[in-house]
Amino acid sequence: MAEEIKKTEEAKKEEPKKKEKIEKPTNCVKCNKRLKRKTWYYRDGGYYCGKGCWKQAVAKKQGAKEKEKGS
Repeated sequence: MAEEIKKTEEAKKEEPKKKEKIEKPTNCVKCNKRLKRKTWYYRDGGYYCGKGCWKQAVAKKQGAKEKEKGS
């Protein structure tokens, strides 16, 4: 019984702890400004420097979709 405990403890030690760390990009997706911790804005899987850049990116995506439908 003591051997089983030792084996399980050793197995736990050998297994590396895998934590997927998602790193925040350093620049805004839209305007490529440097992001500051105090002001960065995260929406739809992207980091923006502010709400204005996010709105511009959304408008651009919608414009591209409308253009595809019109063609």
